[in-house]
Amino acid sequence: MTSSFPKWLTKRMIKGVSGFNLDSYLVALEGWRRGLTLTWYYDPAEVTDMKIIGFNPLGKTFSLESNEQQTTHYFYRSRGDKVSNEAVEIVHQKHQAKTYLNKEGVPTPKGIMIDKGTDKKEILNNINVLNYPLVVKPVLGSLGKGVTTEIQNEEDLFAAIKSIENNYEDYDQFIIEEYVNGEEYRVYVVNDQVAAVTKRIPANVIGDGQSTIKELIETKNHEKKENPYLSKKPIKLDDTIINYLHRQDMSIEDVPAKDQHVRLKGQSNISAGGDPIDATDELNEFSKNVAISAIKAIPGLIHAGVDIIVNDESTTVLEVNATADISMHIFPMAGESQNVPAEIINYYFPNKEVNSINKSRLYFDYMDVRGILRRKLAQEIRLTNVPNGKFHTTRYIISGKVQKVGFRNWIRKEAVRRGLHGYTRNLKNKKVVVVVGGNKKTVENFKDVCAKGPSKAKVKNVSELEWESPIKLGFEIRKSE
Repeated sequence: MTSSFPKWLTKRMIKGVSGFNLDSYLVALEGWRRGLTLTWYYDPAEVTDMKIIGFNPLGKTFSLESNEQQTTHYFYRSRGDKVSNEAVEIVHQKHQAKTYLNKEGVPTPKGIMIDKGTDKKEILNNINVLNYPLVVKPVLGSLGKGVTTEIQNEEDLFAAIKSIENNYEDYDQFIIEEYVNGEEYRVYVVNDQVAAVTKRIPANVIGDGQSTIKELIETKNHEKKENPYLSKKPIKLDDTIINYLHRQDMSIEDVPAKDQHVRLKGQSNISAGGDPIDATDELNEFSKNVAISAIKAIPGLIHAGVDIIVNDESTTVLEVNATADISMHIFPMAGESQNVPAEIINYYFPNKEVNSINKSRLYFDYMDVRGILRRKLAQEIRLTNVPNGKFHTTRYIISGKVQKVGFRNWIRKEAVRRGLHGYTRNLKNKKVVVVVGGNKKTVENFKDVCAKGPSKAKVKNVSELEWESPIKLGFEIRKSE
């Protein structure tokens, strides 16, 4: 498993950010780094009529504005306002989306829709047109909730239906469709172009010849914690896994042979413990074009994620997600990171290029923004724009009588007055470090400011060192070493 970060991100940048908040932050960060004005909103309904999906929109709605292009666009998670509310409604209703796809000749699994509480005899009559194995899933479900795959017989079918009715009271309808065997992929499409492809492998473990399946799950979950996207998506040892293993005549106490691949679930959702593997260069052009056709089939859908199954005979579209999870493409378990946020911003703000130095050296703290909104300290938060021109960074080490004399507070005041960003910290060796970024001349002149210090300080020396790591927007005093 890879734990590396793409070159435009670091662990510090996304510390504490998870779930759909990560999608929001990464799109916003990409736009802000290009010089777009970024504003976050407490109540999105006050500024946009975009359809909001989910129970907690806090920290997920923002706008990006280009003064040069005199254009403002609103975003919710990974979705921008060029995606119509009609399109969102269509794809949210899985059965309705299939109607649009089939009308345009996009292949989908054969299936029927059933109301909750439908008589068993009526269900059996309706599924006469379908062939086992089957899949059962809620019409309005997401993240793999309530989905049962590879149903082989009538007994398992009604057990799956009963599970939905007992565990998901809000789901009034569900779909029964034929199971399609093959490799599953999430294809993200932006304006008729494939931006990224991720192979989604159902939750699994690889035997080492010594550990039980239970122990292998624990080891894999420990490894997932190193991946910022997967850290909150462990393999949960539940009845679904136990039952799936039972169907394979296995239990969690079995010890698989070395290199033996053991599937734990039928569904491939990453939230259910699946593995995301980059396959952008692997997937064939025909299958990519099927995904593009699926987007075109939905009116008003400009960019979205498409789930497909690919085998030797066909490519089949399982469903379309207008507010898709894009972080899987950025933090795969294996393969190259794909910068989907860049492709989204390219579409909404064409020709708004990013300064490569700003891109790698400046960021803002999303958790600070979300904390302000959560505490209702502001209805909206507009961030300071990225500094114009090249962003120069350096590090100063100040020695002398510089601790317990108010040096750090004084340095922060002087840095903020000059529009510089960075931080200061007391070191164990009684010195003070100051890391600053901004206009090159201002940064260079700040060495003289460090040499002066506050009235109670006695600076003996200021040494200058290179600084290549990213700097957070604003200027902070960090805890002493």
